[in-house]
Amino acid sequence: MPQDAFTEALVGAGLPEGFAAILADSDAKAAQGALFNDSKTLSTLIGRPTTPIRDSIQLAME
Repeated sequence: MPQDAFTEALVGAGLPEGFAAILADSDAKAAQGALFNDSKTLSTLIGRPTTPIRDSIQLAME
């Protein structure tokens, strides 16, 4: 969904326009890879490799 259309949908669902615009912008940036991080910081902090989301979902469905 284009960012402007997503903003309009959020406003239509009752969100204030400014907040809707922020959410739509964040979603667009995430789709462009803005959340990608291969620094391994989380693995270092927890002391083990992270679990891929696919594996977590699969375990939850068992």
